[in-house]
Amino acid sequence: MSSYVQNLYKSTTDDEKSDERFLKKMEDKYSINTLHGIKSIFKTLKTMCILKQTTFDRVVEEFTELKKTESESKYLEVIAKLLQDFIDFNLSSRPCPRCFIKNNNRFRSKKCSQCDDTKTVKGVEASAIGIYLTHMKKPLRYYGLLSGVSNEDLYAELNMPTVEDEEPEPLTIPFIKAILGKVAGNRKIYWWFVSGTGLRGVEGVQIMPEDCSFVNEDFVPVSSGEKYFRIRINVRSEITKSKKSREVFVPKEVEVEMERLIKNTPVGTPLFRKSNTSVETVKKYNNKLFVDVCKELAREDPVMHGKLSELKKTGSHKFTFHSFRSFAITGLNRVDYGFGHALAGHGVYMGRYNRLSVEQKSEYLIKSDEYLAIFTDSKTMALKDKTIAEQRQKIKDQEEYLEDYAQRVESRLAKLETSVK
Repeated sequence: MSSYVQNLYKSTTDDEKSDERFLKKMEDKYSINTLHGIKSIFKTLKTMCILKQTTFDRVVEEFTELKKTESESKYLEVIAKLLQDFIDFNLSSRPCPRCFIKNNNRFRSKKCSQCDDTKTVKGVEASAIGIYLTHMKKPLRYYGLLSGVSNEDLYAELNMPTVEDEEPEPLTIPFIKAILGKVAGNRKIYWWFVSGTGLRGVEGVQIMPEDCSFVNEDFVPVSSGEKYFRIRINVRSEITKSKKSREVFVPKEVEVEMERLIKNTPVGTPLFRKSNTSVETVKKYNNKLFVDVCKELAREDPVMHGKLSELKKTGSHKFTFHSFRSFAITGLNRVDYGFGHALAGHGVYMGRYNRLSVEQKSEYLIKSDEYLAIFTDSKTMALKDKTIAEQRQKIKDQEEYLEDYAQRVESRLAKLETSVK
């Protein structure tokens, strides 16, 4: 065995497994939000073990021994019962894991954010059990308790709770108008821009001036100062979720503000993020600010905006910054189903979008203005689009007439020249 392979082998066998090493491994692999969920559910698992008159460390030892002595089918049956106990434990009220686990008093000068110091948390909704199991299995896999056990076999042994579908709450134009009224400057432009393009939060804060181009109706870039049809944004592959580039277009209503911002921002500088801030920090801040604005609007006018502060059965907010993206996709899909999904980067529809003709893309974008307008009345926008379309048709008719007239004049001149000869 070469020294290189020996070192690789050594790196996987030398380290003694521990909770600290497990969490460090998770920290290196997952985002901050996911890591927070893993830690919380790991504490919940430990809490359950203590209430069962044992400890997680003891459970690991005993299951490791069972794996050696019992048949695969028997071991599968027992490990599945551990997961089933965890499901049942989380569906009912239980001790707050943040307060229950010893040595967890870093924030005890403040009220516990998880239970409000009641020391008890209510059971989770059935729809949340899937993510709870996903995170709960991570420490079990780390300690080898699930090695050789497939998810298919494991879930076949479980009695999963029935999930009741919860109707998604749409973000309406009056809601968006109220939300945008609470922010100002570039942040207002950013939120307004995202609500019409369907960009993800992590994508929007990484757009730079060089990603933007002013194009004509044939989607060919025009020179500076020339009239343009749309502002096109190239969403680079390295900033997208799918790692595939795509294009989106600035909604007509926010075009003037975006043009000013693009032309006044130096190349290499993000339009909606200070260069000395991280993408993750800015994304999280926008998410938090959005929720705070919704809560403020709900407090000020519970009748008109009370829904903005409502929670889902899972405990998460019904409206988040991601709701802007959903609004844009829905609006663009009203033009032609799949158009919104394509511009949002959903792979199944992107191929279809790439096959659209220049005329179809132009037509769809003009139609989309009616559905994406926040501050302009939709009827006014539709009438404006109709007028523009009629004017374009008039120009086209005049051009065809002049071209035909020029051909007839040339023909007559040719005949005159022939008769003179």
